Amino acid sequence: MMAAARPNLGWLRKAIRAARALGGDARATAMVETALLLPAALLTLALLIYGAEGFAIQRKVTLTARTVTDLITQATPTLYSSGFSVVTHATIDNALQVASAVMTPYSSANLTMVVSEAVVNAGGTTATVQWSEAYNGGTARAANQVVTLPGTIGTGQVGNYFILGEVYYTYAPLNLFEALSNLTLSSAIYLTPRQSTGITCGDCATHS
Repeated sequence: MMAAARPNLGWLRKAIRAARALGGDARATAMVETALLLPAALLTLALLIYGAEGFAIQRKVTLTARTVTDLITQATPTLYSSGFSVVTHATIDNALQVASAVMTPYSSANLTMVVSEAVVNAGGTTATVQWSEAYNGGTARAANQVVTLPGTIGTGQVGNYFILGEVYYTYAPLNLFEALSNLTLSSAIYLTPRQSTGITCGDCATHS
């Protein structure tokens, strides 16, 4: 009888030798590890960059809100009437323009602002808008609109006036490793008028 032909296992032996050689090659191991870790490392780096830039812009947004509200509370009136400072929308617009510079070096094109005056309602939890003026495409609040006051700032303040400064900034993250959607960063601050009981703006975008 003829002996059965042995299978050619040469290819298997070569594959085993190659695998052993690869397993013992430190450079190959490092390459594999790098290929596995690189995506996670790049993602972490991107998040750090996005987070740092977003935090810096948010801080600027808060400073801008504080600045514009403070400027309005100290606005020089054209005259006083029944204990109120009387200002024009031009005065308000000028303060908004000045405050926008706080966002430097970030583009003010992505910035919108709204400043309003509101009187505290009974109960101290809400206030009614008296007038409002917007900047750079913002939407002024409607006259007589009721807003909810944050925290307890309205406690014991019934009938008193607050200036509300609101700032919104459209943050477009850099497309480093992955495209991210735009984020709207915002801040709102309430301050009391400094020059008088309240402020009258009869020609602002909306007014009662």
